[in-house]
Amino acid sequence: MVVVSSLPPPTEGVRVQEPSTAAHLGNKPLGPGTLYIAESRVSWTGAEGQGFSLEYPHIMLHAVSRDTSNFPHPCLYMMVDADIDPQDGPADGGADSSDEDAASGSSVTEVRFVPEDEAALDRMFHAMSECQSLHPDPNDSVSAEGDDFEGDDCDEGPDDAGGGLANGGGDADTHQPMETGQFDDVDE
Repeated sequence: MVVVSSLPPPTEGVRVQEPSTAAHLGNKPLGPGTLYIAESRVSWTGAEGQGFSLEYPHIMLHAVSRDTSNFPHPCLYMMVDADIDPQDGPADGGADSSDEDAASGSSVTEVRFVPEDEAALDRMFHAMSECQSLHPDPNDSVSAEGDDFEGDDCDEGPDDAGGGLANGGGDADTHQPMETGQFDDVDE
């Protein structure tokens, strides 16, 4: 669920509370406020009472971005599986994103948090990683017995148990690196 309102910040399980953090939804700056990274959700509240709250299952990606060629400030970058408009809420006009929109991946919003103290970025990222791990994606099913691969489709020999990728990439028998660019996107 993505909520855009005058929602109070979380009070339990707060891992990071970072004041003087500017929020940007897409290309729209919302101004300075306080970022809360809690075990249950990520929330940001601005000076005028506006704010938003993101639940971890809707955060598709989070990273620290120090590349200022696309955005002028180092930031904690997130991709959220909802179209968020800070004035109206999500694009469907309701208080939260629909599960159908989230499942189809029909809308994505880029969210950036710019702390006044750039040194806080790594701390924010690590707190996000820890909290997001508390909310695993239910669609990523891993067998409880650990036998994720069954049948003849898995070609795993005694020398490359775990595959070459776990060992730094490439072929485990010859220890050759993978070919550069072999997974680049094809121009459409």
